[in-house]
Amino acid sequence: MAIDYEQAKVLLNNSYEKAAQELPAAVTQYITDNKDALDTIFSSKTQSYREVLLGCAVARYQDRSCNIRHPYVKQGEDAFNGRTLDEKAVNPFLFSKQIPCSKGPYLATFRRNVTFTEDTRDGLRDKEGFDALLSLISTLEAVSESDEVETIIIALLKCFIDLREQSIVRLVPIRRLRIDQYRMFLNKLQHRQSGGLIPMLLTDAVFSTINGQMNAGWTIERQEINAADGATGAPGDITIYKDGAIFKAIEVTERPIDGSRVDSTFSTKITLNNAAEYLFVYTNDLPRENALERAKAYFAQGYNINFASITDLTIHILLSGDEAFRTAYKERMFELFNAQDVQATIKVAWNDALTEAMQA
Repeated sequence: MAIDYEQAKVLLNNSYEKAAQELPAAVTQYITDNKDALDTIFSSKTQSYREVLLGCAVARYQDRSCNIRHPYVKQGEDAFNGRTLDEKAVNPFLFSKQIPCSKGPYLATFRRNVTFTEDTRDGLRDKEGFDALLSLISTLEAVSESDEVETIIIALLKCFIDLREQSIVRLVPIRRLRIDQYRMFLNKLQHRQSGGLIPMLLTDAVFSTINGQMNAGWTIERQEINAADGATGAPGDITIYKDGAIFKAIEVTERPIDGSRVDSTFSTKITLNNAAEYLFVYTNDLPRENALERAKAYFAQGYNINFASITDLTIHILLSGDEAFRTAYKERMFELFNAQDVQATIKVAWNDALTEAMQA
């Protein structure tokens, strides 16, 4: 059976994007139902087992008539070329996402012309891991629809992502970017869902740089990303103080901003804290028209509520400064994203976005 290796790359990248976000119920159910086998194979020191499994899943997705237990083309017309699939698609994909993976020849754990059957078990050192591999291959053979196979691929990639979280991901530093490259980098980075952490860090970087480079004399406080607004009593996600008073309160959001949200923020944060200067920083969705109308109404009451996309805000600030200013910004941004408690998924998103921007 012939594998389309370019299609395999696209499948892996698209499934990875889904695995890095909120998981569909079917994926969660698959992980729950196969927890013991997944835990075994992803804790095994034999990296080949999990790479083999991912390759089998990709082959199964492309052709359900493929015999995924036969990874050598000489094993029959329904066999597939597991080695080439790994070398051209699976291993480069794992490497590009900084997921721990094998660097040696594919199937180095097995004898040549191996089949993924019980007969192979006796010749292996890690029998428990191989048993888990066979069990999970059986789950692939049990499904026939493409969306069912994709569900399994997403589940496997979520396990690979979890495996990566246990390792150290090196953040690629920004050396020098043009302004248009900064814009591309910021826009690409924001497409990764992060529960609000990415735009929060980007906003922090902008205002921290202004504070340091302009000697603004601000004290900047940032809330924990999952902190409940009511519990903290904070005026915003980021609050800037000067001489003990609120200079500006900032709400950072990945969610759409409509009129009801402006009203809610006004009653629960702005008036209670007398935050006359309030800024909504958003990512992709423009504020709704009724949000702008509500802001106009509150302006008449003495409250200045404004809206800015994090990309536009950053670009305008960078244009207002010189090279030293941009250097301070990129160093602050790198410091924030390189923190130990920032998830590996976000660091890989940084590396991907930066690589794409630097090539532009």
